[in-house]
Amino acid sequence: MIKKYNLYDNEWLAGLYDNKERWVPCFLKTTFWTGMSTTQRSESINAFFDGYVHSKTTLKQFVEQYERALRNKVEKEFQADFKSYSQMVPCAMHYEMEKQYQTVYTISKFREVQEEFVGKVYCDLICASEGFLGMTYEVHEDVVYEERSTKKTFFVSFQRDKCEFTCSCHFFEFRGIICRHAIAVLIRNNVKKVPDRYILKRWRRDVSRAHTRVAVNYAGLVSTPGQLMYDKMCQRFTTLANMTADDSLRASAILDWIDMQCEQTMASKSSHGSNVIPLHSTQISSRADATQGTGSGSVRDPECAKRKGRPRTLRKKCPLESSSKNVPYVLGKQLTLELNSCVICLFGSW
Repeated sequence: MIKKYNLYDNEWLAGLYDNKERWVPCFLKTTFWTGMSTTQRSESINAFFDGYVHSKTTLKQFVEQYERALRNKVEKEFQADFKSYSQMVPCAMHYEMEKQYQTVYTISKFREVQEEFVGKVYCDLICASEGFLGMTYEVHEDVVYEERSTKKTFFVSFQRDKCEFTCSCHFFEFRGIICRHAIAVLIRNNVKKVPDRYILKRWRRDVSRAHTRVAVNYAGLVSTPGQLMYDKMCQRFTTLANMTADDSLRASAILDWIDMQCEQTMASKSSHGSNVIPLHSTQISSRADATQGTGSGSVRDPECAKRKGRPRTLRKKCPLESSSKNVPYVLGKQLTLELNSCVICLFGSW
């Protein structure tokens, strides 16, 4: 608007633009942004190339360094996935809701949720009023900012029959994480577990992400049989979709068959137990083992291997060497003097 109407000299609009980080989030807090800001994308790209490129990097070097940075990124993702499967962060509280997030979320995301459970101790429920949308709770939170403590008031509306809540901070709508104010209200109402709609699929540890199926061919990384099979199936399905997209009857029959196969596959997985490891867990564990060992984070000594050839022993000495040690020191000194005298006589006669 400033550029369109040429309002660069307007002091009020200039000050409003300089303080945009204070009022813009108020209009965007009800939209899911996973907590990202507008400059975070460029900052993450700069961090991605840290240590690989600089201002004097040539185009050829940039391509090579880009492949190295991408390979390092893939390795870190595999290690993080393997760590989420093999390790688990202990709970800070004894609530079943926290254990629920512990079992389904990745380690990094569960730590963010755990901060909200710990921050619940700074919240106090003051009063509650019943309205058209259920119970509305007034929550006071002690917020410490730059060694100063202030109290902020939040309002949480809760419907007991549907187990739905909405907080005035809109933390869940903006970042996808349940806030500490809602946790305090749920605990007050004796809610043991939250509904599945408050557990996002994108942060589950058992979700099969699409990019893990992409075949890779970097130095040190080889595509797994699952990735190669996934690539073949995608090519066949693409060919089938191109041939049957214009035929509605045949396309509907194929879609019904795919839905039936999905239902049968899910039923077979659930019959084997709830702790089903996704298909890409094999490649996660194999690649993480290759880079991290046992996954415990400690570096172990290499295994001792038997040396080739004859083992080390003391060298056998000849009789002359063994007998030379028994010669007295005086005899050795006399022999040396006699040899020196012979040498002097020899050179003198010459």
